[in-house]
Amino acid sequence: MTNDVVALDGAKPEAPWRIAIVAGSVLLLELALIRQVPAEIRVISYFTNLVLMATFFGLGLGAMLAARFRLAWTVPVGLLLLVGFIWYGRGLMIYEEAQGVHYWLQYTQMEGVARKVPIFPAAILAFVLSALPFMGLGQALVRVMDQHPRLVAYGWDIFGSLAGTILFAAGSALQLPPWVWPIVIMVVWTAVFERKPLGIAAHLVAGAAFLVLATSPLISHWSPYYLVQHQKEDMGLRVFVNSSFHQFAIDWTAQGDAAKAMQDHMLQKFGRPYATYRELHNGKGPKRVLILGAGTGNDVGVALREGAEEVVAVEIDPAILELGKTENAADPYGSPKVVAINDDARHYLRTSTREFDLIVFGTLDSQTLLSGQANLRLENYVYTAESFADAGRLLATDGMVGLYYSAFQDWLYPRLMSTLQTAYGDHCRLFVNPDHFLFNTTITCAPGNESYREIAELSPIWEKSTPSVDDWPYLYLEHPTIAPIYIKLFAVVGALIFLAFLVLRRMHPVHGLHSNFLFLGLGFTLMEAAAIVRLALVLGSTWTVNALVFASVLLTIFIANLAVLKDRGPSLNVAWIGLGIALAINYWLPLQTLLELASPVREIAAGCLIAAPVFFAAICFSRLFAKEAQTGYALGINLVGAMAGGLLEYLSMLIGMRDVWLVAMTIYLLAWLSTQRASRVQATS
Repeated sequence: MTNDVVALDGAKPEAPWRIAIVAGSVLLLELALIRQVPAEIRVISYFTNLVLMATFFGLGLGAMLAARFRLAWTVPVGLLLLVGFIWYGRGLMIYEEAQGVHYWLQYTQMEGVARKVPIFPAAILAFVLSALPFMGLGQALVRVMDQHPRLVAYGWDIFGSLAGTILFAAGSALQLPPWVWPIVIMVVWTAVFERKPLGIAAHLVAGAAFLVLATSPLISHWSPYYLVQHQKEDMGLRVFVNSSFHQFAIDWTAQGDAAKAMQDHMLQKFGRPYATYRELHNGKGPKRVLILGAGTGNDVGVALREGAEEVVAVEIDPAILELGKTENAADPYGSPKVVAINDDARHYLRTSTREFDLIVFGTLDSQTLLSGQANLRLENYVYTAESFADAGRLLATDGMVGLYYSAFQDWLYPRLMSTLQTAYGDHCRLFVNPDHFLFNTTITCAPGNESYREIAELSPIWEKSTPSVDDWPYLYLEHPTIAPIYIKLFAVVGALIFLAFLVLRRMHPVHGLHSNFLFLGLGFTLMEAAAIVRLALVLGSTWTVNALVFASVLLTIFIANLAVLKDRGPSLNVAWIGLGIALAINYWLPLQTLLELASPVREIAAGCLIAAPVFFAAICFSRLFAKEAQTGYALGINLVGAMAGGLLEYLSMLIGMRDVWLVAMTIYLLAWLSTQRASRVQATS
């Protein structure tokens, strides 16, 4: 199955633990850039998976070029260029050129005069610069792996990646800034791998360059989701996330005519759901209020002012929640009537058994994706028909739902209303405010009240819009489509893949297309994204869930590789069959059936549904990888395929989440056919 190997220069092979050091460094740097780049350059918050694809592309190129060129220089040079890009990008105002998709880019940067740059070139530059340092890391990984038996090396690779994931998760729990990791990695790298003084100096300088990102014009904290910055003003606390304005905590105790005018105005805006509730309940206000997306506490303070006796405030970001507790001058969270819960709003709705008179959806306008692996925004599953139905189940008799929103696209109004009507019928009314501060739209719904209905002339308009549902949770898309901005990105990245493939086929000494490894990488990334999205819905869209899923996937791969190494895993043919069955079950099983299972059966079932295809796919890879004469090309083409899988994940915008499993099945079928063809060619040669 495996062969003894020696170092490329005939020397004694390096210790295998060095593979884990390289793999852990790759994983840590990848996760650090996925956080750092979007936090500083506003628009990349909506393209974090672009940074992930760039790392795969760089690793793949480096792996395939491992025996031909020395690429160590790309690590320090790439990191220095990336720091320069991030530093320059801090002053950019990226403007929205895309049609049919909405980004929260209506605000200029925090201070200074913005340089206007369109989305597309900024995204492409982020991709190229993010890929560059990983070329050198990919080459280093393959060169160390080639000194050891194939599956032993792969096992150390996965172990290092798992260790890197755990370290980064621990850093996130401690709210460690991501710019720390490149510094740590470069120090470790020079201690373990670099011997030449010039190389040591270059890597240390590249790491130290990230210290410039430690400074900020405002007080800042790194939450597991955002770079959170804030500044105190006369009328309250202004909060920025990822360099964009996010919320303003109103100081209801501020004095002065201007402060009083603003407070009265905002009380009127925030108070509409409460006023409607009193109109429908003979002047009585809601006593038990649930607030989703409570943030720094505006909605909490309003609920208390409106006479609520019990307020449950759910906020996903611990740093923002802490700001509300410690920096909000009105101290809404200090009231004994308030219970603050750090959780995903959708997860709380589905798992809570409490009953509320009024449920308020605050302005959950996240400015980041759920994870680097999936093109889904953090709050997408909150604004679906099923989510609103979950809220309806928590309402007391004659209870109400209120929703605040900032709509800057006309098509967002029918999208919201059609989604709400799917859950509540036509018992909802929409109010648009001319003032855009904090939000400009309020929707109130009274599902159990037959007299509370939308204006008859408007209902048919809302019905024409596509509602947001769990299978297609893209509130910010005008209709099911792949927006032109994404197609342009696909074209450029696809051209890079094709060009790299053509050049490398001429340069590399290996025989065969290795298309099976390409398809295996492509299918795995697509399957991983589908898994993260599904488990986010079942377990919650929190960073801890993402870290747990990612670590579990790596652990499953490690176990599968170990089983093959010990010759105790299923055969290749059995693994292909098992993979096909596992993918078919994931497609066939209705998501709602899974959600209706009782806890913890629901969580165990969801974990098994994901673990099974990951295990069998990993067995297929390890069985095939063990037969390869060289590490570089097979691993490299697999990583390039993984990048292409990140592109295919965007198909969910067009076909929905469930049908992505059909695409994954098709890709793995192509991987099997490619393997069969390669076996026939090898048998006849």
